[in-house]
Amino acid sequence: MIVKIAAVVVTYNRIELLKKCVDCLINQSRKLDEIIIINNSSTDGTSDWLIEQTGLTIITQENKGSAGGQYTGIKTAFEKGYDWVWCLDADVVPNLDALEMFLNSEAIKDRSVGFLSSTVYTSQNSLSYINLPYMEDSHTIVESLTKYNSLSISSSSFGSVLFSRNAIKCVGYPIIDFFVWGDDVEYTFRMREKGFNGYLIFTSRAVHFDETNLQNPFIEMDFSVVKSFYAVRNTIFTIKLRNKIKYNSNLRGTISSFFFYFYTILNRYKKGNLDFKSLLKFSQYFISGLIYNPRKFLKNDAN
Repeated sequence: MIVKIAAVVVTYNRIELLKKCVDCLINQSRKLDEIIIINNSSTDGTSDWLIEQTGLTIITQENKGSAGGQYTGIKTAFEKGYDWVWCLDADVVPNLDALEMFLNSEAIKDRSVGFLSSTVYTSQNSLSYINLPYMEDSHTIVESLTKYNSLSISSSSFGSVLFSRNAIKCVGYPIIDFFVWGDDVEYTFRMREKGFNGYLIFTSRAVHFDETNLQNPFIEMDFSVVKSFYAVRNTIFTIKLRNKIKYNSNLRGTISSFFFYFYTILNRYKKGNLDFKSLLKFSQYFISGLIYNPRKFLKNDAN
C-alpha cells in the first residue's frame, strides 16, 4: 500500500532557518507528498521568500503561535487524507534520511503507534533539552528497547514528530489557546490517554538551532517577555496532567507543581536572577497555571 505523508512547518520570523529546514525536507531520501508551510504573519521577509518558492503549500495566518500553527497544519493535512503528518518547527533541521528512518523503524509496525519522535540535537551535537520527551515506566522502556530498538515515550515536542492518521482522527488537533510552549506535550499526552503508543527513533535525527540549551530554562528566563507567561502557565498544566495520567493523582500533580515553583525560585536566587518584580511575575504565572483548563476549548472535529 502506498503511504502518503505531508510535512507541516510552522514559522514566525525565522527566515534563514526556514530556508534550511525546507531545503532538507525537499531533499529527503524518502520524498514527501506535500510540504505545508504555516506562516504566522512573519515580518522578516519570510512572506516574500515563500511567494517565490514552488512546490510548497503556503498558508499565511495571524500569529497564533506554535499551537495555532500546528492546529492549522495538522488539520489541513488530515483533511487532505494523508496517512502520516510530519510536524516540525522552523528552527529544526532534520537529517536528509530522517523520514526514511521513521518508516524503516521497527516501532512503526506497532499497530497502535500514534507518534514517532526524532532524536533532536543542538548544533553542538549534544541532546536538546527542550526536545527531550517524558519517559514511560522502566518495564515499558526496556520492552520497547528489546522489541523495537526504540524508546517508548509518553510525550514529544513539535521539533520533529510524525503523527499517524488514526491518532489524529481519535484525538483531534492541538489546542490553540496554548499559543506556545507545552502544546505539543498536551497533544501527545492526549494520544497516550487514548491508548496510542509513542516512540523515540534513535536513527531519525534532527538539529534544533536554539540559542540556549538549558535543562531548566526558567532559571534564566526573562519573565517580562510575553512568551514567559505561556511558558510558565502551560508548564504547570502539563506537570499536573502528567501526574494525573501516570499516577492517577491530582494531588501529586499539585505537589509537583509547587516543587517546580520553589525549585525555580531557589535556583534563580542562587544565580542572582531573583528580584521582587521577577518573583511577582513568576508567582502570577504560576497561579494562572494552577487554575488553567485548556481542555475546555477542546473539540474533536477530525472526523
